[in-house]
Amino acid sequence: MKTRVICCLLACLLLLQMPLTIFPLSFAEEAFDPDEAKALLQKGLTIYEIDREVARLNEQDKKIADQIQATNLDVVKQGNKVQESRKHAGRVLRAYYTGDRDSIWLLMFSLKSFSDVLKTYEYLHMIVQNDQRALDKFSASYEQLKVLQVKLEASRVELQKTKSAYLTQRERLVKLQEELDKQLAITAQAKAVEEQIKSLNKEWEEKGLPLFRQFFEALSLAFVDLPELFTKDGGKNISLDGTDGATFTLSDGSMNEFLQSKDALFTNLSFRFTGGKVIVSGKRDNEDIVIQGNFILIEGKDMNEVRFTVDQLDFNGYQLPDTTITSLLEEFGLSFFPRKTVPIEVTSVTPQEGKLIVKLKF
Repeated sequence: MKTRVICCLLACLLLLQMPLTIFPLSFAEEAFDPDEAKALLQKGLTIYEIDREVARLNEQDKKIADQIQATNLDVVKQGNKVQESRKHAGRVLRAYYTGDRDSIWLLMFSLKSFSDVLKTYEYLHMIVQNDQRALDKFSASYEQLKVLQVKLEASRVELQKTKSAYLTQRERLVKLQEELDKQLAITAQAKAVEEQIKSLNKEWEEKGLPLFRQFFEALSLAFVDLPELFTKDGGKNISLDGTDGATFTLSDGSMNEFLQSKDALFTNLSFRFTGGKVIVSGKRDNEDIVIQGNFILIEGKDMNEVRFTVDQLDFNGYQLPDTTITSLLEEFGLSFFPRKTVPIEVTSVTPQEGKLIVKLKF
């Protein structure tokens, strides 16, 4: 009996001394790859933003549908007005065509007193004015109907585009959500990752998006005044090219100085012309933002436009999808028209290392 007890005690001691690695891995905490975690958070933020775009397109779809319905009613009402004015105008034209108006004017020759002639002339003049009003009313009603029909057709085309964009983004959203769900399903720390995704999305909504909107609004206002730099300090940054052209050189330092003079917000943001691109980066309230884009020339009929296009947006190291860029650019125009300020036209815009080269034509 003693021998059996001693053997059991020895077996227990041996088990206690055995390394933990012999137990299944499911009992031990799995290491989580930081890159994998960031990729999941990135996908979560992308899904959040595309979902926001889908909601925006859905709302836009409803507005356009309501607009089409209202315009349809206006078209019907205007069509009735056209019919009424057409009948009146038709009677007037028939009267002139059949000579009824001529016979009325012939009454003038049968009158015996000058006072009767004057009274008859006034009466006939009123008839002519009334006829003209009838014809003008029909013409105006018909033109208004054509305007409404064009507006209606444009709204239908816009609605079709919006529906197409909605379906595209909706499919994209569903696909990304399925991918994320599959990845989370095989992740041991799925709940922790989901909480981090929610936290990132909330931080973006409450801090990131308002911050980007602030910067974009300030940039849109500052860009309007950007042509001021062409004549600043006597035009020291402009070199003449022959008799009708010039080259304006804008350094990134001058660009930042100009922006900071327009809004204190730009003390937290800096432009860099590098690698053939324009990189805008900054930090405010511990939030890092990066805007990557370029200046391009848009040729117009009346005047050329210099537009800042955005290729990439980053928030705290996470890249925002193209839908975010599109919505921000639709909300805030980042352009300037030099010809509105000075009598010159921009013919080309080329970013170089540390500077922007703008070709001008007088």
